[in-house]
Amino acid sequence: MTILQWVLVVTGVVLAACKAPDQYGAGSISARIYPESYQCEDQEGQARIRSAGVVHAEVSSCEGQIRPQSRLPQTVAPAAREPAMAHRWWGNVVFFGEHAIGDPQGIGHITPDPITARITERGMRVMGIPAGLQVREDRVTYPIPRPLKEVFDGIALANSQFDDLDAFVRDYSDGSVTLEWRSGHRPVMAATFVQGSPYVYLSVYRGDLLVRTQAPDGKQKGIFHHSDNTLGIWTDVAGQRNHFLLTGQGETTFRGRSGKEIRVTSQTSHFTLTWLPVEESTPSADRVKAFLAYARQPVDEVRIDYQVDPADYSVTISHQYRYQGRPVETLAGLQSLHWKNSKQALTNYHVRSSRGLLRFAQTDGFQYQLAYTGVLPGLPPAVGTYDVDRLKGLIRDFLDRGPGAWNQATDTYWAGKQYGKVAELALLARTHGMTEEADTLIDGLKAELEDWFRAEDAGRSKVAKYFVYDERWNTVLGVHESFGAHQDLNDHHFHYGYFVRAAAEICRVDPDWCGPGQWGPMVELLIRDYAAGRDDPRFPYLRHFDPAFGFSWASGSANYLLGNNNESTSEAATAYGAMILYGLVTEQPELVDRGVYLHASTATAFWEYWNDIDGYRNKPPEFHNFPQAYDKITTSIFWGNGHSFTTWFSDAHAHILGIQGLPINPLVLHLGQYPNYLKEYVELGLTESANGRPSGLPEDQWRDIWWNIWAMTDADAAMGDMRRHGWNYAPEEGETKAHSYHWVSTWQNLGHLAMGDEALTADYPAAVAFEKEGRLTYVAYNFGGSERQVAFSDGTRFTVPPGRFEVRRSPGAAP
Repeated sequence: MTILQWVLVVTGVVLAACKAPDQYGAGSISARIYPESYQCEDQEGQARIRSAGVVHAEVSSCEGQIRPQSRLPQTVAPAAREPAMAHRWWGNVVFFGEHAIGDPQGIGHITPDPITARITERGMRVMGIPAGLQVREDRVTYPIPRPLKEVFDGIALANSQFDDLDAFVRDYSDGSVTLEWRSGHRPVMAATFVQGSPYVYLSVYRGDLLVRTQAPDGKQKGIFHHSDNTLGIWTDVAGQRNHFLLTGQGETTFRGRSGKEIRVTSQTSHFTLTWLPVEESTPSADRVKAFLAYARQPVDEVRIDYQVDPADYSVTISHQYRYQGRPVETLAGLQSLHWKNSKQALTNYHVRSSRGLLRFAQTDGFQYQLAYTGVLPGLPPAVGTYDVDRLKGLIRDFLDRGPGAWNQATDTYWAGKQYGKVAELALLARTHGMTEEADTLIDGLKAELEDWFRAEDAGRSKVAKYFVYDERWNTVLGVHESFGAHQDLNDHHFHYGYFVRAAAEICRVDPDWCGPGQWGPMVELLIRDYAAGRDDPRFPYLRHFDPAFGFSWASGSANYLLGNNNESTSEAATAYGAMILYGLVTEQPELVDRGVYLHASTATAFWEYWNDIDGYRNKPPEFHNFPQAYDKITTSIFWGNGHSFTTWFSDAHAHILGIQGLPINPLVLHLGQYPNYLKEYVELGLTESANGRPSGLPEDQWRDIWWNIWAMTDADAAMGDMRRHGWNYAPEEGETKAHSYHWVSTWQNLGHLAMGDEALTADYPAAVAFEKEGRLTYVAYNFGGSERQVAFSDGTRFTVPPGRFEVRRSPGAAP
């Protein structure tokens, strides 16, 4: 940290200490974390702090006055003038800038697929992901060998005059990032990476560009092409063969071509590095020509927009490639989510990368379309053939524990899970005539959320359960933190999505609570934090959701060898589905559309990438995303460079697969889109069960979650196992016995989901159809204040009263 940065940190802390909480409606948010909130503990002789903001974890001691050291975003203008963005495939540069050669604490790589790179104080190490992908028992990744070396299994780019540079994010867009290396305040080099692109665009302002390889010409390195301004270099180290083209603008000189350090100069000092997708040992002349044709046409921005069609709530996503604000044609790489859902003409060039086949198109942009499966505030009453008295008894059992037992957590994740389940239970109670019980639950939710939504308690600072706005990182931090939500800006969509889900249920029955003078501005502040709209002055656009990939990243710091990661797609879908519910309740169409886009893309990406549904359906090989040697039908943690069949906390199959169905509610109905697949998914998830059923799982392996997942493909079997086991079990933290009982029994009559790709659609976001033995059940909930007619794509139409469910069945459907 420079002296100037330290002064800024100290000054910011002093100013924040003097600033009163900001008001948002009836709520408020603090400008700082109160020191009494810090949580400090000694771990193996090292004091570590939590709930202190975006800071270094290590402190000198847990005794006396603790002074955590803040982190600052490593950005320069123009990025420094925008809200800080970190949750991308390049996020670790914002957190750490450069990682020093040999630094064991700095393993972070950026992953502009098909390229991966490590940003260092000398420049960067660059490799092609497809060259090193390996299938192991539980993963498909590129286990980069000797990742802390300057160069090994690819090339390194460095500068002839400087070897101790600071790296920053200079600019970024929806699908690109520009990095800048500086010596002091003076720029030395810059590089622009574009997601899906084989090109890296380089500028050298001082000194000459150096290309370094592990070895000189020989078995590990050679030259396969040389023209006036282009040099083709291959490397073959540790079994990874890469082919690079380095192209200068104007007359270019390459000195020391046969050695392991090549000095490159050109008239303009602008270059393009091309990673060539090559299946043969030596690239053909035609391939070299095709990729060189666009190497001199730089891209500095990828604009990704969406449009929701109100006729069926399908979403059209458009990518446009630009340079200096104008469209530019390039050789764009389309991931499988893109080209499978697009009419874009493609070239014959492709490569198998970490998400399946990456196919290239000569274009200045492309579009693709995704279906939307629908969400509901809950499942309707009186559809299942359950015992109503038993259901009411289970609800009363929960209520009898008292509000003090409903939530004892003071961190955003575990508290949020409690709020989510209480919201589900409140709707269940109300729709079964238990108005007094439902009101009690809603009052409890209000008290909890209002507590969180006040930065002070009677004018005094709080120890826990309040929110802070960090002006440096442009983010909302909840106190206390869990899972690195402060230090690494992890998982805000997972945590805050539960709060928004609870708020949507409160406002469904008490709209005034979400009014602009009440608590709505605080709810919307959380939404803005994890999924703000474009041009929000206080938050980055769609913090967690990556428009270039079509799914979310969980980590802000992303300090991993494999890049960034995301595990629970279902918790992401819950966060985005909660936006839809809240937007419908508060009559905000733009918010509804944004939620529909995020939810539809998250759901489709779940089937595309986490489950390789086309591979399961035996489509042609080019449609398969998992390599043939990978012997599982699913995965759990998706990385920028591959995926792994595990979780952050367990290797149990019930957790690895169950994390993608948690929480179970009508915001994750897409999980049941392919019931035949889901049958095998359940079998795999229950592999380690003592009896192959949820009842045979240990107490800590989410027995009730698995009954709920199983119900979406075979509800009769799930209910049979639930009844045989009985009610003597500990529910998963975000689940209740009443909700599981109602969910499973209702699916007995619903059968399977009938929405999604190549299936039914509806003209209202909260309308869903189900199918059982050829008979359809249509369910809609009207959030509006007047009756609404809902239409499905098969011609079914009916009127839904305001604030009510409406259920219709095709002729012959079960009662």
